[in-house]
Amino acid sequence: MSIIGTRYNSRKRGIPLLVTAFLLLTGCASEVETQKQLDFGNLLVVAYENLADRYISPLTPNKMSMKGLHNLVATDNSSNLRQEGGVISLTVDGTVVSREEIPEKDDINGWADVTIKLVNQARESSPSIGNLSDKETHNLLLAGIIKNADQYSRYLPSEAAGRSRATRDGFGGIGIVIELIGEHVLIQSVSPNNPAAKAGLLEGDRITHVDEKSILGLSISRVAKLLRGKVYEPVQIRIERLGVEKPLDLEVVRDHVIRESVSARYEDGTAIIRIKSFNQGTIGALRKSVVSAAREMGRDLKGLVLDLRSNPGGLLDQAIAVADLFLVDGRIISTKGRHPESNQIFDATPGEVLKGLPVVVLINGRSASAAEIVAVALRDSGRAAVIGSTSYGKGTVQTIVRLPNAAEYHLTWARILAPSGQTLDRQGIVPVICTNITRERIEDLKSALTTGTRKLMAVQSGYQPNSATPHYSKERKLDCPPSSVRPTDDLETAKLLLKNNELYLSAIAHPPTNLAKH
Repeated sequence: MSIIGTRYNSRKRGIPLLVTAFLLLTGCASEVETQKQLDFGNLLVVAYENLADRYISPLTPNKMSMKGLHNLVATDNSSNLRQEGGVISLTVDGTVVSREEIPEKDDINGWADVTIKLVNQARESSPSIGNLSDKETHNLLLAGIIKNADQYSRYLPSEAAGRSRATRDGFGGIGIVIELIGEHVLIQSVSPNNPAAKAGLLEGDRITHVDEKSILGLSISRVAKLLRGKVYEPVQIRIERLGVEKPLDLEVVRDHVIRESVSARYEDGTAIIRIKSFNQGTIGALRKSVVSAAREMGRDLKGLVLDLRSNPGGLLDQAIAVADLFLVDGRIISTKGRHPESNQIFDATPGEVLKGLPVVVLINGRSASAAEIVAVALRDSGRAAVIGSTSYGKGTVQTIVRLPNAAEYHLTWARILAPSGQTLDRQGIVPVICTNITRERIEDLKSALTTGTRKLMAVQSGYQPNSATPHYSKERKLDCPPSSVRPTDDLETAKLLLKNNELYLSAIAHPPTNLAKH
């Protein structure tokens, strides 16, 4: 998952004069077809302008156009596109069907015009390309345009973009998770304080009808789509419940639902809070969980474990807010890119929810982007001890560009810099205490934590802020290689560390020892 920063809504731009002239010269095009071509031209201009303006490295219209055209033409083995001698040639079945002069590399309008001409000719001359719908054609072209960008930049067609928006920002729904068992749709879980819970739906209920229509044989995604809709709009649901003879008909009024990203439990004087991802509801749910832990446990609360293992990331502002929740001052992170708005500094604000109680952060090789921001901010500030294995190393921020066709570009537009100024990209966060080690060393670690001896120093990773070997280097990553699992040893180690204040203080002070050489 990308870490999402600023979002931009594309606006209609002036259609290139060359495109307009081309359409007028065709003469025979219907008004509907002409409008389609104008919309296509606008779509291309918006895409080219945003990629050229916002991507972290320069992208020129000529390279974007050629990548997009090649992606479309590749769907037909008999078609070929060549660029030579100042001309682009489109060949179908060995016959040149179009030759277009190459515009200047930075000429957005010129390249939009050439692209439209070549696409139209390809659809006319190639049966396989001609059989593609407008939507399929545009998606192939727009997906190809971004192929010169990095692995985290991507094009999402309208349907995928809609799902992505729902994950980030929420959707009109009822607050349940459903699963398909055989042909039956069962409610796997019901979110508290959401419409389904208020209407009386329970875990294990079998849904048979939605709005009086049977859902038998429908896919899980189709059923989910039926359950979603406009906020405050009712949906009729018929269920069968174990132990109840007759089906139950319930009316559920949809509300704005944000997927749960935070879960909490309390044990052994420790609040254990897991953040699965960072969406619009994360900071509110986390703050509520921490306040509840403090209220319920009172003086018995010895510390907090923030479990970020296998958290793929999410929204930048939520990651900043989560880190700020535990800090009173200092740098959280900064971002640096090519666009002026991508260069930002994020500092902590006064006020700290735990009032200095110890914090341990758990990470692994699948902790990425927003999760890494929280981990590095709390580690480098000395506010938390980080336990686990080296994180993924996705140190970039993506911005969202919404296109006129309801699709989205997720563009990498900034690099993340830790408080120390080091980049996280492809390096990851090295934990202070590594648990991706042999069973013998794990037992040594637990023994050291249990007895409270200085042996702890011998089982800590190579992280140290002032070392001659940078703590973001490949050498440090090899000291504690990434792991994709979430072992119980991580949590046991965290709970033991929180019980010994002296060793906890030692851990957040980053002693200069190296597990790999122990």
